[in-house]
Amino acid sequence: MSAAEALIGCEVCVREHELPPAGADEVYHYQLLGMTVVTTAGMEIGVVTEVIPVGSNDVCVVQADGREHLIPLIADVVRHVDRADKRLVIDPLPGLLDP
Repeated sequence: MSAAEALIGCEVCVREHELPPAGADEVYHYQLLGMTVVTTAGMEIGVVTEVIPVGSNDVCVVQADGREHLIPLIADVVRHVDRADKRLVIDPLPGLLDP
């Protein structure tokens, strides 16, 4: 335990090919970065610039035209993650995208 304490605050780096494959409904945070976020109605929201781990769920920071949206990564909002096309499709809850 004391040997591990020396690593507190350090970053762990793993080569991508050494990561276990993400499951069908899973995604690594780094895969979300740069994804275009669109609604199920086809409205483009912006691009994921950061993923913030918070207590109950993770949150994507989405930037567009000087605006920032915080999109929770929860089943009620996220409808599809398309890793190949780098798109995150959401069904925003009421008020989620309000200024």
